[in-house]
Amino acid sequence: MANESIQPITYTVTQMAEAAQVSRPTAYKWMRMEGFPVVRIGRSPRIPVKAFERWLEKQAGVEETG
Repeated sequence: MANESIQPITYTVTQMAEAAQVSRPTAYKWMRMEGFPVVRIGRSPRIPVKAFERWLEKQAGVEETG
């Protein structure tokens, strides 16, 4: 149990940009869009992974079923 990898529940801006394969400027542009899931921990923006995935699917027009 000591060496199990822990999956992050939030992304940094750089991690989110890498996951989405977009540039950091695009990531910051997305963060300014209404409805984008971003939280601040102190002054650092963090993007909840699952909320980001839902947001991205919504932008692509993919609706969740079930």
